[in-house]
Amino acid sequence: MADTNNDLLKLIHDTKAVSIWNRKTGPVFWYVLGVPGPFYVNTEMVIGPELSAKLLEKITSIIASTSDPAARAAQLNDLILDAYKNSAMYRQVIAAMVAKAKTEFPAGSYDVVSGGERRDWLFSIPFAKEIGVRHVFLFKDHSTYCEEKLKAGEKALHVADLINNAASYFDMWFPILEKAQLDYIGTLCINIRGTNGLKRLAEHGKKTVTLNNVDIGFFQKSLASGLIDAGTLAELDTYFAAPKDWAEKYLMGDVKLFDVENLDKKSYERLQSFFTKDPWSLKHGNETFFAAMHAEIAKRLNA
Repeated sequence: MADTNNDLLKLIHDTKAVSIWNRKTGPVFWYVLGVPGPFYVNTEMVIGPELSAKLLEKITSIIASTSDPAARAAQLNDLILDAYKNSAMYRQVIAAMVAKAKTEFPAGSYDVVSGGERRDWLFSIPFAKEIGVRHVFLFKDHSTYCEEKLKAGEKALHVADLINNAASYFDMWFPILEKAQLDYIGTLCINIRGTNGLKRLAEHGKKTVTLNNVDIGFFQKSLASGLIDAGTLAELDTYFAAPKDWAEKYLMGDVKLFDVENLDKKSYERLQSFFTKDPWSLKHGNETFFAAMHAEIAKRLNA
């Protein structure tokens, strides 16, 4: 690849690994914290939306149907490495990760590559294959599996898709690695979204390396590359500076932007909570709009 950074930037946009809402027609995105936002990160889609969806569905099926750890790992390896072998886009992403790792985590600095259930495996398995080190599966039931016996004190590089709040690291991956007596040396991921997770991992004292940070700099580069327009960047700049100001300017006016009737269950619950609890104190001055939103919510409740 002649320009890895620009290639990855375009790939992220083309595959909707980062999606930006249409500020004229909606609908807005809803985040885990129950607040709206103008963009959403689905990192796994960088290998192709259809391929990633197909693989995740099959991964879920394998986990549910195969209890034997060795048989399960063999099926997961075959599934993912076969897809990797047959997709140039997939190989492009892993090549970028390998190139980054060779600079940031030199050969010999780690003995194994770990990946957590499920999305991490899309990247950790082919990465480990290309680097030529053993892969350690970390399962949500807090078990591990590696084809060869692990030794106490071996160093593990964790390969992930996305770091957001890093909750999975502290709730699952770190305890699992500690239980396996592996020494976690750091993380390599595709995307970092926000600073919360990065700060938590930095406080943990280990290195975190990403191919891409979904921050205002990412969107500035996107404008320079012709991937978004100036109006979109202006909106995103407002959002990163103050989400409340973004909501005040772009959301308080047209109930159609929320598409209440067609929201999935989880997004609808987040919208309902947002307009009930008003965490950003937007109701004052927007009473008429809030009343219209509550009417839309009631209409769906009574449908």
